[in-house]
Order: sequence, then structure tokens, then C-alpha cells
Amino acid sequence: MKKWLLAAVATLFIVTLHAQTAYNEIRENALLSASNYMAYPGPTQQKLTPAPRGYKPFYVSHYGRHGSRYHSKPSIYNAPYLTLLKADSLGKLTATGKDLMRRLDIIRKDAENHWGDLTEVGARENEDIIRRMYQRFPEVFKGAADVDARSTGVGRCVLSMEYALMQLTRLNPQLKIQQHASHRDMDYLNLQDKDLFNLRKTKKAMAAFNAFKARNSECGHLMQTLFNDSVYVRKNVRSYDFAEQLLIVAAILQDVELGKQMSLYDVFTPEEMYHIWRIGNAYWYIGWGASEATDSKMPYLQRNLLRKMIQQADSCILLPKTNVHLRFGHETVLLSFLCLLDINGFGLVTNDLDQLEPKGWINYHAFPMSGNVQFIFYRKSPADRDPLFKVLLNENEATLPLPTKQAPYYRWSDFRSYCLKKLDAYEN
Repeated sequence: MKKWLLAAVATLFIVTLHAQTAYNEIRENALLSASNYMAYPGPTQQKLTPAPRGYKPFYVSHYGRHGSRYHSKPSIYNAPYLTLLKADSLGKLTATGKDLMRRLDIIRKDAENHWGDLTEVGARENEDIIRRMYQRFPEVFKGAADVDARSTGVGRCVLSMEYALMQLTRLNPQLKIQQHASHRDMDYLNLQDKDLFNLRKTKKAMAAFNAFKARNSECGHLMQTLFNDSVYVRKNVRSYDFAEQLLIVAAILQDVELGKQMSLYDVFTPEEMYHIWRIGNAYWYIGWGASEATDSKMPYLQRNLLRKMIQQADSCILLPKTNVHLRFGHETVLLSFLCLLDINGFGLVTNDLDQLEPKGWINYHAFPMSGNVQFIFYRKSPADRDPLFKVLLNENEATLPLPTKQAPYYRWSDFRSYCLKKLDAYEN
């Protein structure tokens, strides 16, 4: 009995420790609370695991989110500003509230007519990512290697592709580069599936999210910091909605040049940022993860992307020369693709949203601006028809739910078989 009790206490301690990870990280770095608005942090792993003896890289298959951008519509900037403007007209703001309103006005004017545009920060992110790819795997980019680049038709995605390709051209002018931004590729670069989208709106999914949100939406300190009349706040301000709107504007500053001069995080406590992020993390899990509330089906939004990547890899394995496939799209695709493949445990299946953090489902590790996944293929010679490959998530070596004796390297045949069985089971 005593041993069982000690084991239970130890387990509880470990779970609690993991659950505090996101809070502690956000407390130390408020930028993480931005979720999908976080600017690309760059790789934390500077030295990659050497390939097994005799193996050389010959093919890179990539999917990347567009780079840092402005918010996509003016209402995102205007919503918190107008709430403060109305309160100020009635004398309901504190000095901090007035100063915040002034800063919000500067931010929204800076963003005017830039809705959804790629920023200079986003351009640099893509140049840096492709430069590191070139430097890490020079064998793939030697001579007149073929590079095929595809983008969705959204301007920030097309420009992300362009900045990456211009960088590649500077590094090796001999590369044979083809680029496309066509509706013909949209069925795998950004598939729209209404049947799956509707699963997010079922009573089961909405009930799970709303219950979680209700437990995490306290932001009384922020209201007291900005407003001088609690009765006015209670009657006129939807406190959580306003706090979330404000944090979203705070988040985007790291993606624009103005962020070097200004921040909004000072009005929040770490607890407020953490709880708003936590609700957002649950939102992304239900909407794109393998949540039981959506019958674990949302990751299959990327079934076409996975099949396309398998088909193209199979073709390139047969070719004697080196090849590169670059694809540029959106965070929703990247996140659900990670969940479909269970990369780094993002395929987590649960109906308990409180288990997301303890089990490592933390969205800012997945899809920052310019977030990307890279499959790097290795072989001993062009005659090798079952190469090894490894996965990089945001340029760091990642895990797959497959056995291997050469981690982080996996057999392509094992991965291919696993994925096709999974896709066939779903589609049949």
C-alpha cells in the first residue's frame, strides 16, 4: 500500500511538473503566448545527428507556413482600441488605459492597408530558413539540381516562396528552379473539406471547448488596470473577449518592425497571458488535432498532402540526381499535418483538454510564423530503393511513431507502409 501511494504521488508530481511547463515558459518569454502569431524562433538544435556511415542526403521534401505578417483585417486591430475609446469618452479609463489606447492607435495606423501582408520580418525568416537548409544539406543543392516550388495563391505565401527562391539563386545560380502558384495545387496545399470542418461545430465539440474556456477565462486584474469603474466594465465590456483581442494585437508586434519599438505585454500578468494562451491551445487542438470531440478526424484534412508527398518521394527515389520539393502554405495545414503523422506526439488523442500540456501538445512548438516540416532523404547510392530519412520540425530533429534502430533516422519503406495503411483505412 505504501509503495502504491509513493508511486501515485510521484506520478502526480511528474504530471504537475509537465503541466507547469507552458506557464513557466510563457512567464519567462511572453512572446510564446502568441501561439500561431509567434515570429519564427529559429532552430534550437544547432548540430544535427550525423547520418549512418555511407549515407548522403539526396532529396528534401518540405512544407512551410508563410512568414511573419500583419493581421488579416482591420477589425482585429480596431476592436480593443474602440472599446478603450468609448470608455475614455465617458471618463472610465485609468492612466494605464489611456496610454494603452495611445499605443493601440499607433499600431493600427502602422498596419493600415497591410492586411495579411508579409512583413520584412517574414522575408528574413524565409531567407534564413532556406540558407540553413542549403548549408546543412549541400549535397542536395549541388550543381544543376532540380528545385520545384509550389505555393497557395495567397500573397504572403507566394512572397515567402519568392524570398526563399531568391536566396537559393544567390547561393547557387546553377539550380534549375520551377515555381508555381496555381489553383491546381490547392487540393493538397490547402484542402478545404466542409464535412470535416463541420465536426468542429457539433454539440460535443462545442461543449468540450466552452467548458474548458469557462474554467480559464478570469482576467479581473487586467480590467482593474485599464478601467476605473468596475460597474461600467460589468455592464459594457465583455472582459475575456476584450482581453483576448488585446493579446492578439500584442502578439502580432513581434512580426513587424514596429515591435522593435513597442510592446503591449506590460499590461498583462503572466497568469492572464497563460490562461488566454491555454484557451487558444485547446481551440487549435479541437479544430485541427486528433481530439475525441471530433472523432479524431481533423488531421485527415491533410490526407491529400501526405499522399502527394509520398508519390513525389517515390518518384525522386528512382532518379539518379538530387531533387528538392518546396511547398508554401498555412499554419492550419502544418498543424494538422503534424497531427496526422504524430510528429513529436502531436497525434495525441484525448477528450481531456487539461491533458494537452502534460502530454506535450503545446501549439507554439508547432506552427510559428514560417513554421516548417522537412523530410531529408539519405542513401548510399542511386541504386538504393529503400533509403533512410529523418524529419525536421522547425529545423529540429523530430520523432515519428515508428520503431527504428537509427534514430532520428527511419526507413522510408516503414513510414510509407504505415501512412498508406492509415490513409486507406480512413478513406475506405
